[in-house]
Amino acid sequence: MHIISKLELLEKKIQSLLEENFEYQEKIANFEQILKEQKAQLERCENQKNDLKQQVEQYAIGNAFAGKANQNEEAKAKIEGLIKEINLCIATLKE
Repeated sequence: MHIISKLELLEKKIQSLLEENFEYQEKIANFEQILKEQKAQLERCENQKNDLKQQVEQYAIGNAFAGKANQNEEAKAKIEGLIKEINLCIATLKE
């Protein structure tokens, strides 16, 4: 093979690699966008989960105050936990 034909072949390979690189960069950008959207969706789900968890806890406490015996102990435990959290917050604020 002549040097010119080798250079032409090398130039074609370089061009092909540059095109592949561009395509991969586009794919990476697309995946990054998808990842960003998935993270936002995950955060929304986490927030919704936390809201629902709070609602369940409030429901349990409400049932305990309404006199539903099967949830009294659980509600008492929740209230004690809340009191401990409040005491920790107060202690932190005093520091």
